[in-house]
Amino acid sequence: MRIHRLMKAALLVLVAVALTACGAAQQAAEEAQIADSAATATVTGTVTYLDRSALPENAVIDVELVDASRADAPATVLATQSITAGGAQVPFPFELTYDPAQISPGALVLVQARITIDGQLRYISQTAIPVISNGAPTSNVEVLVSPVVGQTGQGVLSGTVSYLERIALDPTAVIEVELQDVSSGVPAVVATTQVNAEGRQPPIPFELPYDAARIDPAGTYLLYGRILINGSIAFASATGVPVLTGGAATSNVELIVSSVSAPAGGATIMGTVTTPRPPEALPTGAVLQVELREPMLADAPAAAIIEVPLDGLNFPVSFELPYDPATVAADRAYAVAARVLLGGQLLYASLSPVPVLTLDAPASTIVVPVAEVPDPTGGVLRFTVTGDTVATWPADSTAYLNVEIREPMLADAPATVFTYIPLAGLTLPIGWEIGYPTAGIDPNKAYVLDARIIDNNVLTYAATTPLPVLTQGAPTTDVVVNIPPAQ
Repeated sequence: MRIHRLMKAALLVLVAVALTACGAAQQAAEEAQIADSAATATVTGTVTYLDRSALPENAVIDVELVDASRADAPATVLATQSITAGGAQVPFPFELTYDPAQISPGALVLVQARITIDGQLRYISQTAIPVISNGAPTSNVEVLVSPVVGQTGQGVLSGTVSYLERIALDPTAVIEVELQDVSSGVPAVVATTQVNAEGRQPPIPFELPYDAARIDPAGTYLLYGRILINGSIAFASATGVPVLTGGAATSNVELIVSSVSAPAGGATIMGTVTTPRPPEALPTGAVLQVELREPMLADAPAAAIIEVPLDGLNFPVSFELPYDPATVAADRAYAVAARVLLGGQLLYASLSPVPVLTLDAPASTIVVPVAEVPDPTGGVLRFTVTGDTVATWPADSTAYLNVEIREPMLADAPATVFTYIPLAGLTLPIGWEIGYPTAGIDPNKAYVLDARIIDNNVLTYAATTPLPVLTQGAPTTDVVVNIPPAQ
């Protein structure tokens, strides 16, 4: 009996020890799990692009989280994720797990992405997205990637040419598709192709090969279509379709052509209205006005004027301006100007009218640059940009003036507001306006007006000392910024 009691006691001790050990192990596991979760965090979001191209199943989407705080060293990769498309299409969700202990306070942490197909880079983020630090988000991060251009080799644009009229297409018709570079202000043909109708009816598919080495990622490219019958243009694009750069399409491009009917005894000026920084979309109801006039007779009626509804359109916008040649005198100067209006409010306006028709000016195929007019409901800062020397830019110049309002101690941070002014045909000094949201200006902070001129992607002029504006006793309008040649 005594032996039995001893065995029972021993058994109870063993059970207690086992339970204690299990409890300790569970506690240790829970503590390790808590420590592990505290040691990691995530950044979530999506990778997407704007063009209407479909990805093959073997496309690979790579997303990186990097610390780019040091300007004198390569970015440090903090986390990566690789996703195979597998038949899915954009947007692709991602989740990057990282160690917060690796990130210093105030560090510049970015998310960037790329898409490869068969090992070839096809899309890449043009702008890395700040995350985590300095108030940047850690969720719902959208990373926009754009088609990779400017590579060696051949690219191919594909799509269809169609029209809305319910008439049969002549079986002998020839469809022409043309890729134009309008970056410089003077359209240049990059590539063309012809497709014989051979009895087919619209939409007619096309493929347009082009030399990828000729494509500038910062350029603007438009695709035009026309249909010829017996050698004459019967249908033509009223507006060029943006392609290749800035997230524009590279495939499935739809070109809508319209019946061409020139006015009897008249002539037509064709051109494109552009702006260096197009908005995401123009407001519904906006109207483009293009007019031909004598520049020295600003108060006289225009020699010709058209209005183009802009619903569903965005810059660049093509136009055809009919005029009567009998009203044009060979010894006078004529120019084309453009503006965009919304219910009587001026949204965009020409900085300088574009010479046409006489005195060695082009007769057609012109580019008319416009700049955004500040919203009068917000703040408006008028400014004049001057230089140490006289500087003039030709009518076909691609140079532009970039003016921005920013905080002086945050030179690398996004500007509070900015504007781009095309310089084609202009001479320093240049006066314009920049609008800003008054609610976004903190009276306790300092702000400066900074200016620079970019020509063919090269900095040519820059302000050496940005000008204090808006707050802390600085002027709120009518300021002058000097920009000497860049060193």
